[in-house]
Amino acid sequence: MTTCPNCGHENIAGVDVCDECETSLAYLSHPRGRTPLEQSILKDPVKIIEPRPPFLVPQSMHVSEVLRRMVQWNVGCAMVVDDQQELVGVFTERDAVRRLGPDIETKADRPVREFMTTNPATIEEDDRLAQALHKMDLGEYRHLPVLRRGRVVGLLSARDILRYLADRLQLEEVG
Repeated sequence: MTTCPNCGHENIAGVDVCDECETSLAYLSHPRGRTPLEQSILKDPVKIIEPRPPFLVPQSMHVSEVLRRMVQWNVGCAMVVDDQQELVGVFTERDAVRRLGPDIETKADRPVREFMTTNPATIEEDDRLAQALHKMDLGEYRHLPVLRRGRVVGLLSARDILRYLADRLQLEEVG
């Protein structure tokens, strides 16, 4: 139940207007952070973390070359693009373990598109950190491609968010 702050009437949770006095209740359904850290998560956009540049690979690249480059550049997620540089999938360490397994030698010369995760969840750079955390939690993802108007501009990892949260906690303790 939602109590109307104007008249005290008990309304069904989630209604936008009080049944009794017609006062707007829409703002009551928006979460509010109790601590500065929670407030930051709810209001700060993804771009505040400054996601790392995207690690792009063409969908036709051999999976062995993608893995070699991932090791060389110390990244856990490659964003797979088509000829127009549109995101078509992601290839992660988890994909390598689950889809290649111990038979990597027999699959090394096959294109990464055969092993990537298609239609990956993404996040826009102006979306809130809370949305990114929610997507990562629901999908059990450790990486999210970051988009600007539909184009890949970066990569957000769970480690990036943890680092941001740790920094915010330190600021709270100092301040």
